[in-house]
Amino acid sequence: MDNNTFLSEKLEKWNSDLARGLTPNNVILSLYIITGLVGNSIVILVYGFKMKGNKEERYFIPFLAFADLWASFVCASFGIALNMMQAQFNNTDLCKAWWFFAAFTTFCSIFILTIIAVHRYRKVCKPLGKQMTLKWKRVAMCIALALAFILSVPMTHFYGSVSFPNNEEGIVGLRCSRLKTTNKTGSLIFGGVIVITAVTIIVTLICLYSKIGYTILVHFKYTKKKESSATEKNSKSKHSQVGVSSSDDPLSETENRTEDTELSGAQSAPTSFTAARITTLTINSAVVRKTNPHKSSAKKRKEKDNRRVVYKFTLMFMLITVIFLICYIPKVIIMLLEARNPKFWEEFSDSARAGVLFVYRMYIINNITNPFIYAFLDNMFAKEIKNFFKSCRC
Repeated sequence: MDNNTFLSEKLEKWNSDLARGLTPNNVILSLYIITGLVGNSIVILVYGFKMKGNKEERYFIPFLAFADLWASFVCASFGIALNMMQAQFNNTDLCKAWWFFAAFTTFCSIFILTIIAVHRYRKVCKPLGKQMTLKWKRVAMCIALALAFILSVPMTHFYGSVSFPNNEEGIVGLRCSRLKTTNKTGSLIFGGVIVITAVTIIVTLICLYSKIGYTILVHFKYTKKKESSATEKNSKSKHSQVGVSSSDDPLSETENRTEDTELSGAQSAPTSFTAARITTLTINSAVVRKTNPHKSSAKKRKEKDNRRVVYKFTLMFMLITVIFLICYIPKVIIMLLEARNPKFWEEFSDSARAGVLFVYRMYIINNITNPFIYAFLDNMFAKEIKNFFKSCRC
């Protein structure tokens, strides 16, 4: 057996050992793929083709689902390939292509979430200002795709197959990672741009949804206070009316006689009790005028329903964004550490590397949880899913 064959077998055994240690990680990534494909496909089918009405609130959901579908599939399958070829990723072109598509699909999802946040901010915090028309929604989507493409293209230059030494065994493998031979200054600048973009988006989302949440909270408090005040006024008004017209009141007979006199056309001066009744009726009329504006009850009900829908969808997108932040912040931290230390992944033990890889790829959870959020918070979506499964059984 020559030396090359011996080293090749040692390398293959080392790669197999590394891959075996990442088997739990591969199982999780496989679940990511299945859940992302099934869940987001259902979302695209239901929101894009089955659901009718209120397209304004649900406009971005099919696009976000499409981006999430591809992000979960590409990123999770890429993760499995990296795990299986920890020390034998020899195809540098495949490595570059995978990094590009993983970055592109991820950035698309992130930028769509940012557009949604701006859209919700205009709807909730600036309801009387200019809103995003269909034209500007499409323009925003095109800008998101362009930015995602621009940020993803450099991946093909800065990433590829790099040496991965095993000093104990005296062998050197290849793994798909950030290249060490490229311009270090350019690599640092690109890494800084990616991190700054991620941090900017995270800060923007937090600021926008903080203002949105505050506005909704203030509105709910105002509405609750207004309703309780109106209920209290109505209760007092009814109590006053009952107290004046009660047959148990010893003075009610006088009031009844006065009313009979008024109805019969008598010109006698009103008694103090009649004056009190007139005052009560006047107060009641004022309350009715306050609680019933000039708008028709049907129109008021429609406006209230529309506002409720806006707030409900805003809270839904807010929850989606919170999950995004929870999933992406660890990834951003690891990216910062990776940018500072070129040997970041090499310094871990095999078990520690498996744990860090799991945390690093947690961002894929963001791409697979949205269908579950829609199912819990959008009644129409849940209803359409039930109808869909019923039709499939038949």
